[in-house]
Amino acid sequence: MKNLNKSEFIEAAAKVIPLMVNEWNNNKLAIFEELNEQSFATYFKGRQTQEKTKQVAPILDSIFARMIQTEITGFMVDEGVGRDYGYRGTPIECKITFGAGNGWTGNGYSKTPWHLLMRFELNEDGEIIKSFAMITNLNNCISQWTAPGTTSNFSTLKFLSLDIDQLTVIVGTITDKTKSGKSGKYILPVMI
Repeated sequence: MKNLNKSEFIEAAAKVIPLMVNEWNNNKLAIFEELNEQSFATYFKGRQTQEKTKQVAPILDSIFARMIQTEITGFMVDEGVGRDYGYRGTPIECKITFGAGNGWTGNGYSKTPWHLLMRFELNEDGEIIKSFAMITNLNNCISQWTAPGTTSNFSTLKFLSLDIDQLTVIVGTITDKTKSGKSGKYILPVMI
């Protein structure tokens, strides 16, 4: 990050993410249900996880941006192809998912190297019960976005265990160990 104070950003994000979760759980979830005229559980019954991500992630994104701007100077929403934020002249792509596993999904467009990656677990009622966040510069990683497929413009980002030292965790932990305790091919985000 050229003009970016990475530790300042990480400290601010670590403070803001629990506040963002609290804002969703205690305020925005009720508004979401009011707008949809039904409970979260009823609305998403039988729907795939990506439907939750498409509808809830933009709300969390807005909350995060508003809150972090009160913590650090030089942060702004700067949505464009391959970026969502700007921080002191450095573009940052933000990806939020509610899916289980170790990957993030994006469109097939080229993205800025700096990525803020967040993962949340929702209970059936829509409350966030676990979270994970990290930041990385993909220019320093072996792992990269996959090329879009022939039938869709989506790509996937999974981090190889070889990149573990290039990933800066903000909330949660990461591991390269499988359930059996052996080193695996990919890192696994561990939500708290």
